[in-house]
Amino acid sequence: MSIRYSKIQNLIIYIGDIIGITIGYFLMANFRYFYVETSVWIKDSQVIYRWMVAVFVLTIVYLAINPNQGFFKRKFWREFWVNIKINVITAALMATVAYLIDDARDYSRFVYLMTMAFSFCWMQLSHMIYRWYVLKYRPYNAMTRKMLIITTSERVKEVVHNIIKEKIWDLWVTGIIVVDKDMVGQQINDIPVVANRSTMFEYAVREVVDEVFILMPEGPDLQIQKLVKKFEEMGITVNLNIRLYELDVNSRVKYLNKIGGYPTITFAQRDMTILMIFVKRMFDVVGGIVGLIFTGIITLILGPMIKLESPGPLFFSQKRVGRNGRIFKIYKFRSMYADAEERKKELMEQNEMDGLMFKMTDDPRITKIGKFIRKTSLDEFPQFLNVLKGDMSLVGTRPPTVDEFEQYEGYHKRRLSMKPGLTGVWQVSGRSDITDFEEIVAMDVDYISNWSLKRDLEIILKTIQVVLHSDGAR
Repeated sequence: MSIRYSKIQNLIIYIGDIIGITIGYFLMANFRYFYVETSVWIKDSQVIYRWMVAVFVLTIVYLAINPNQGFFKRKFWREFWVNIKINVITAALMATVAYLIDDARDYSRFVYLMTMAFSFCWMQLSHMIYRWYVLKYRPYNAMTRKMLIITTSERVKEVVHNIIKEKIWDLWVTGIIVVDKDMVGQQINDIPVVANRSTMFEYAVREVVDEVFILMPEGPDLQIQKLVKKFEEMGITVNLNIRLYELDVNSRVKYLNKIGGYPTITFAQRDMTILMIFVKRMFDVVGGIVGLIFTGIITLILGPMIKLESPGPLFFSQKRVGRNGRIFKIYKFRSMYADAEERKKELMEQNEMDGLMFKMTDDPRITKIGKFIRKTSLDEFPQFLNVLKGDMSLVGTRPPTVDEFEQYEGYHKRRLSMKPGLTGVWQVSGRSDITDFEEIVAMDVDYISNWSLKRDLEIILKTIQVVLHSDGAR
């Protein structure tokens, strides 16, 4: 699934600049009217009105000249002149507005000039700090796209250099694949060569890969087509050298893009806008907060019961695999004896699932209170913490364990191209009645391909119904 954050950078900087001009305006107004009773100038509608004009004018400047193109590549003096331009244009437009509405005579020159001076200093400093922070912590940012470069030994140094120098704020190159020579173990610009032609698909399945960039100047188009299809099976977004745009790849989304100065066509099964991501995340935050309040109440009731029946921790944590292979810890109320993970190997022969997941009727590792909280799904409530942290979403696909993930074939990984969910299609479609892992994969892929906020809401409502009736739970 492709998630494009191309406009969010400009929005964040814009909001920061609005905050700067707001602080500057009211600070200077306070200095100017220091000897006037505070309540008088604060209640003066003209003061608020002029601040709104300043915010409106700065917004128009942003829309008109889009000042933050190439923001993360800018050096000090380039930043200096861009900020001078923004503030000079803003000041000129504010003066024009004041003149047109016949308000210029009542403007305080001190407030007017010092606000723009403060705004310039704010922009210069805040932009520098923001740029440093984003670039420094880019590898650890959840929004950052982890990308592999696939190219030839002849072009590898040039391609890596050109992509790195662009300083794309939401992109981090994690590895290189050289297809015409075995260079595994070598480094190009401090980025490791992680695989060759024969091992690249295995590497992509096991590691965190959101996107691949393919630049192969030679080779049959059918070979490239096979390559693109294979990565798409895994749910990985493919950015391909644009000269090959006529490939017959059945992607739901194709769009022109640019990476490191190279024009590309991007193939993805689904494209999500910033608005869709924002609404889904806000939905998760609100749901996570409400869920944690209920979790606190449930903990007070269940905690003593769990501890009294079986020694061990109240909560169970386990490494799970999230979006595109990211590892995180999932939290649940402990429903099994403390040695459950060790005993799992002994019970594998009794696994009732056809495939990579483990499930069995009357699992002897489950405690008596554990059977109750599993049947009522109360054991899942601590996962609202995972939702609030951003490891999971309210609705998504079931996150596999690490040992399940290590057995995945390429097409299985596509079910991880979205954040895993607290609930999902599988949970509301019979849960323990479904015993075929391939059927679960098919349902998850269909959910991802046809995702919508409306469908998420339908799944949440159906989940409540399923939990209340304990349908399909074990």
